[in-house]
Amino acid sequence: MQTLNMSFIHDGTNWIARDTSLEVADKSLSELDTKLRQAIEKTYTPLAGSQVAVNLDFDYSTIPHWMTQYHPYYIHRRLEFAF
Repeated sequence: MQTLNMSFIHDGTNWIARDTSLEVADKSLSELDTKLRQAIEKTYTPLAGSQVAVNLDFDYSTIPHWMTQYHPYYIHRRLEFAF
């Protein structure tokens, strides 16, 4: 299984997931997941029958530093897509 490590943020309107090769945004996490799967398929062209895991780590630099003491593990997600 191939694994991609990406960061993600919320800009006040959209959730945004990005790595060095792609960036995907949407207002809901479920729609972000759908768009992310489509973008991975287009950008990385995984083989038929393969699986891709995506680790999404929240970018803490986008929230005020004082707030991290209250959210030391704010949000991290792992998605697995079958192609």
